[in-house]
Amino acid sequence: MTTRRKSFPVFDCDSHVVEPTEIWNEYVPKGKREYVKSHFYNPLVEHIKVLNGRAYPYSSITAISSTSSYVPGRSSEENRKNIGSLVPGTAEYDEKGGQVAATWNPHARLKDMDMMGIDQVMIFPSHMVYLPLVRDPEAATVLTTAYNDWAYDYCQADTSRIFPCGLLALQDVDKAIEELRRIAKRGFKAVAVRPVLWGGRYPTFPEFDPLWRELEDLGLVLGMHTFPSSEPLNEDMARRMRPDLDQTATAGPWHEINAYSPGQMVQNVIDAMGVPVSATSNIGFIVEAETWLTIVLMTGWLAKFPKMKAAILESNAGWLPVVLEKAETYLKFGFMRSVDIPDPVETFYNQCFIAFEGDEDPLFRMSDVFEDVGLWSSDYPHLDGADAWEAIERMQHWNVPEATQAKLMGENARKAYGIEPVLKVTEQPTDFVPTLEKTVGRI
Repeated sequence: MTTRRKSFPVFDCDSHVVEPTEIWNEYVPKGKREYVKSHFYNPLVEHIKVLNGRAYPYSSITAISSTSSYVPGRSSEENRKNIGSLVPGTAEYDEKGGQVAATWNPHARLKDMDMMGIDQVMIFPSHMVYLPLVRDPEAATVLTTAYNDWAYDYCQADTSRIFPCGLLALQDVDKAIEELRRIAKRGFKAVAVRPVLWGGRYPTFPEFDPLWRELEDLGLVLGMHTFPSSEPLNEDMARRMRPDLDQTATAGPWHEINAYSPGQMVQNVIDAMGVPVSATSNIGFIVEAETWLTIVLMTGWLAKFPKMKAAILESNAGWLPVVLEKAETYLKFGFMRSVDIPDPVETFYNQCFIAFEGDEDPLFRMSDVFEDVGLWSSDYPHLDGADAWEAIERMQHWNVPEATQAKLMGENARKAYGIEPVLKVTEQPTDFVPTLEKTVGRI
């Protein structure tokens, strides 16, 4: 087998951890642990999830920490075949799959990063995607602080290679500003915000402006990160989506309808049709990001924060030229010219970046469009994870210049975050054995 090599440092702008029980049991202050758990509890591989005082079964078989683990060192074909077809808690799963220890073990992550050709990484949460659904502002704030502290400690394994992306609880703007200041002092470079309604409010609404001004002043990057959406809109839709569940019960996701995004509708309709497939990643993520970007470009929202840098994450990137072109076209119509909106294309290229994954061939064929704003992401260890070697090989296939490859694979990310480069990996290890956690007896 030909040894894979590279000559430039790679920065993975979007990789994930899976929140362990320690966040709730150790990082949340002792006197508030049961209180926080009563509002939100969803750690690594649990059979029960709690949201807003309601507990309901949570399948560890379908949990992202179990079946959605991309194992480094294996081909994409093998990973995709195993994910979802092997049952956690069985000997076969532990032999052919296994839980990727890097989801909670930073030393295992560093080893995996070497295998994947990744020199530096920004880590993001997994189960905290439901933060906008938490109704109690204090519980959301306490949990956010606990997660940020755990993520900070996780990254201490190598502070030159692993960087934490912070979380904010938008339920309380004043508390979010306090937390933003706190993590900025600890060296955080970015915060992740989901572009959905938070208790009926969208992140671009004016009541959040003080938070974004503070973020702009502190110089952190606003990471607009999409996540799976599948909450029903009403009880009738819930019945169509999940006719197998007891709709009279007091536990279940159909009760939680505070957060909503356009991308969510896709999965809701599919679930209501009774077809057991997931479209949240392949189109729901995209629609959620397209919506946010359209809003900020068509309203001139970013002009209020001219020094802010924003990164659009986990939504692919090939759709970007169409959104930019349509925003620019329609803002030129006479009936819109009475509103002073900055040029959307210029605004995007001055203030924004966008993440892409290694299988986006159309992006590589338009590399001149993305070379200064594209950020490579592995999405490791989630089900569609991939290593840097695959992305580089696809770029080489499409004759992307090496200087452009270096920008897309790390230079742009380091520029956005203000991080010095580290070149740790120049060739893929040949003696790699993945660090996997056994599930027999645990699930």
